[in-house]
Amino acid sequence: MNTKVRQLALLLFFSVMVLSCLAPVIASAEIRFAILPRLGIVDLFTMFKPLEEYLTAEAGEKVSILVPKDFAAFKEAVKAGEATLGFANPVIYVELRKDLDIEPLALAEERKGGAKFRGIIIAKKDSGINKIQDLKGKKLVFVDKDSAAGYIFQVMLLSKAGMDIKKDVTLLPFAKKHDNVTIAVSNGTADAGGIREDDFEKMKYKVNLSELKIVAYTDYFPNWPVFAGPKLQKDTAKKIKAALLKLRENTPEAEKVLGGAQLKGFTTVHDKDYDELRKAAKLAGAL
Repeated sequence: MNTKVRQLALLLFFSVMVLSCLAPVIASAEIRFAILPRLGIVDLFTMFKPLEEYLTAEAGEKVSILVPKDFAAFKEAVKAGEATLGFANPVIYVELRKDLDIEPLALAEERKGGAKFRGIIIAKKDSGINKIQDLKGKKLVFVDKDSAAGYIFQVMLLSKAGMDIKKDVTLLPFAKKHDNVTIAVSNGTADAGGIREDDFEKMKYKVNLSELKIVAYTDYFPNWPVFAGPKLQKDTAKKIKAALLKLRENTPEAEKVLGGAQLKGFTTVHDKDYDELRKAAKLAGAL
């Protein structure tokens, strides 16, 4: 091998070594923003793509949406550091907060409930189910054991009404998505089901909502937080927080970025805001 060829080979070798060393750094610079999969993956990507692009511009770092397959996968992604930023229901947040150093950055504001949200129990209009007590002996379906407005809130509602969800009703396997719950009630697989109030209208393209009714409403609880995972750099977390809080209600930018997600803005949040929810989660056995 002549000198020039040898020099070229060495140059290529060291170039590959340098790039290999840099690869983890480049990968770690990407902010993986995990969205709790309460709806279908395609729906969530469509809803939050504008927010992904907005945060990328504001933070000066690439932000990529990640939608895990289910609630358990979401929690594992945060624990493993695969997701450095998260958007989840408050039950998932308080569960993760028990063991991880995660920081709530901003609180989502819904178009209807504002900074609070609640769950509902739905049934078919011709089911004969008109009040909570009518659920006794019926087949009920919920989203997931960690779903705030698709299980936890309804457990507290039934408990306040004097009903034991483990004894007084038949619990069907968790449906994993709010739309799956709605479909199960619509097609008669379940007599009634629990979903998030703000997701009910979103089902109009999947079921005939005129055949369904809302039987009961749960109490309101603080909405979903966007939180920073343990591996997110503090300076980056500050940028993300500032960017989210810039998206205020009734501003053109907020409508552009959040309109598709049915959100009207973000507001300040503190961990203590979820203390009452922690009580509900304990009642349902989630904490």
